[in-house]
Amino acid sequence: MSNRKLNTLCNQLKFLVVDDFENFRTSLRLMLTSFGASFVDTVANADQALNQCKFTSYDVILCDFNLGSGKNGQQILEELRIKKRLKRTHLFVMISADTSKEAVLGTREYQPDAYIAKPVTRNTLEERLLQLLTQQAALKPINREIDLDNAAKAISLCKQEIERKTRYRSWCLQTLAELYLSLGDNSSAQKIYSDILANRQVDWAKLGLGKVLYNTNKYQEAKSLYSEVVKKSPYIVEAYEGVSETCLKLGQRKEAQTALEEAVSISPRMVKRQCKLAELCITNNDLVGASGAFRRAVTYGENSVHESPSLYLSFGRCLSELATGDQTPAGESLAAEAANVTEKVFSKFSYDEDACNNALLVQARVHAGRGRMDKAKETLEEVESLLDNDTVSVDTGLELSRTMYAVGNLEEAEALLIELSQRFEDNPEALALIEALMDEPESLETRIKAKSFNKTGIQLFEKGKLNEAIEAFNSAVQLTPKHAALNLNLAQVTLRKFQNENDTETLDIARQCLERIKHIPKQHKQYRRLQHIKNSLAKNPLEQ
Repeated sequence: MSNRKLNTLCNQLKFLVVDDFENFRTSLRLMLTSFGASFVDTVANADQALNQCKFTSYDVILCDFNLGSGKNGQQILEELRIKKRLKRTHLFVMISADTSKEAVLGTREYQPDAYIAKPVTRNTLEERLLQLLTQQAALKPINREIDLDNAAKAISLCKQEIERKTRYRSWCLQTLAELYLSLGDNSSAQKIYSDILANRQVDWAKLGLGKVLYNTNKYQEAKSLYSEVVKKSPYIVEAYEGVSETCLKLGQRKEAQTALEEAVSISPRMVKRQCKLAELCITNNDLVGASGAFRRAVTYGENSVHESPSLYLSFGRCLSELATGDQTPAGESLAAEAANVTEKVFSKFSYDEDACNNALLVQARVHAGRGRMDKAKETLEEVESLLDNDTVSVDTGLELSRTMYAVGNLEEAEALLIELSQRFEDNPEALALIEALMDEPESLETRIKAKSFNKTGIQLFEKGKLNEAIEAFNSAVQLTPKHAALNLNLAQVTLRKFQNENDTETLDIARQCLERIKHIPKQHKQYRRLQHIKNSLAKNPLEQ
């Protein structure tokens, strides 16, 4: 009975077998034809598989994980998902001799429909295919509507299936809740998750409820729920990401980083998560952590859909900053790695002019950081000859400014940043990056020290200890003299001291602060505050 049913199911479908060993491809093809399949294509590598999927819509793909050189099976699955060439009505079955936790969890996150370990016997494949194809046929109407972005119809079909109390009721409840979430209907999704959790503790329902709580700004409750899942099921990586996202909303950046670090230790192959961790590490002033995350992202991203010039440039930029000023063998090693990473931009993305120019600028900063200033300036001049500052992109403009600062061309860097802020005044993300560099062109170590002094100054100011606050803010400004907010903090506290004690010397300090940051353009987020303090200073009789 089972064979007859499998025969009927297979006869209607198109199969693709992907494996680098011809004997295994032949073996699988023979098994599939014996099950009733009449349409079976076989290919030996990822490029052939992806090319075939451009022209043929396969119902079932059976793919080996390790395909030799080039992309692996996970990367094929990633690319098919991202480029939407693998529909919900299709099946992707990963077949592999690699059953390590890293391989299985990494692949699982892109949701293959099954993971079958080699060697594959006829009985094993027959049993799994019958189960998968039976479910595929039963749920095809729902999945077809989801593929067509017809959420309303998919919701209606899910409800009908749930009412019939079939074996797929749990799948339909989960899908129904996800459809509600996709439509922004948090209350309907919450009811499904809560009803399920009232009867039994199911991880997917907890994760779903966590999303609802996050979407409705209940971040502490969401964090607690995600943490429960982490404790009960420590290999569910999505729970760690949930903890991290909620921690960021709660202002707990270090804890957010720790959660992501735990996630990538369990499942390191997710390139996007490694990049997210790297960016969070940079926000937390942890360049060592950032370089490690970028290194893993580059390693696992090679040949994948995620491989890009920006990934290599971000890694090279991070290594360059880490190496700057470090004259030890470790610093020399980091500088060499930065140079090697940027060289890959030229070899892999030679067609991308901006990327190659940015790679040269990172190399110039590597030279500057090792004291090779003549070489750094020569490289900078080479790039400048190729660029037009009036049309340069934000990314290249920032890279150019960083390099100008590194070689001592401070006025040129400042002028370029002002020009960029005017050109991109309607782009908040670009303005934030421009302002950050304009305020703090110094090294990471210097920026960290300045922030520490600033934090101390704020605490002292709030306690009314004005002299100590002035001393702390002044120490911060000495480290980052162009930082708008720090100069304004110092100016503000000196004005308060003048008002309290009529100490005219403090007015000189305030005037010096405003003079140091007079360059900031009106697009800068501190510009209004600058004007307010300038007006307050002008109203003082001593300023007349």
